[in-house]
Amino acid sequence: MDGLQEVATVMQTIDLADTLTFERSDEVTLRCPGMDVAPDNLILRAAHLLRERAAVKSGAAISCAKRIPVSAGLAGGSADAAATLVGLCRLWSVDLDPVTLQGIAEQLGADVPFCLVGGTAFATGTGRDVERLPAAPPHWVVLVPIGAGDPQKTAHMYARLGEQHRSDGSSARLLAGAIGRGSFDYSATGSAFTDLAVAVWPEAGRALELLEASGSRAASLSGAGPSVYGLFGERGQAEEGARRLRVQGVASQVHRFVESGGLQT
Repeated sequence: MDGLQEVATVMQTIDLADTLTFERSDEVTLRCPGMDVAPDNLILRAAHLLRERAAVKSGAAISCAKRIPVSAGLAGGSADAAATLVGLCRLWSVDLDPVTLQGIAEQLGADVPFCLVGGTAFATGTGRDVERLPAAPPHWVVLVPIGAGDPQKTAHMYARLGEQHRSDGSSARLLAGAIGRGSFDYSATGSAFTDLAVAVWPEAGRALELLEASGSRAASLSGAGPSVYGLFGERGQAEEGARRLRVQGVASQVHRFVESGGLQT
């Protein structure tokens, strides 16, 4: 046993992002205003791994302005790691082929390979086997970001998964198939972690109920949670849904699907 879990999941980029800047320096450093930077931060790990793999002697002063909540089920750390690989390849004039760059991304975490390509994708295996899909039909997203306050949140959630929570991945495959045909299967939208997350974070359960009552076409946990989201066909509908949640005291944001065009070219 290697401790890794088999998954089948559809992943989608939205227009929520952190901002990273890179400047030449003698050493690799990272500054995240308003946050403590742990030695195992994914940005630092990505920088050191790329530097070692490409035999780069120079360093980089990296700054990250966070907008994506930490430990919230939104792959913010993975997206930052992917951006770091691409940004430092440009800063250091490193010319790596896509396969090699993907291999480095796989060493950093299950979501990092997807974050390199962005858009819509179907991830299987340990999450590192990423199949690009056609762009999903445009949707607006009402996001309720909830931070877990636990840097090991995902590992802890996987440890809680029992057989009753697991599936054969058929719903994710149905959704991927529908997107491949240019449509969207709302009934196939969901997460194996929902029941567990609602038990751990009651605010996630309340947000899901409010999203369902607000007219969303589908509402679900994001990843292993605790953030949740609702899907809407029109911007106006999403903004009205978000307004209804705010009236109930639930902070929410409106975002949209973003097509591929991501970091790796």
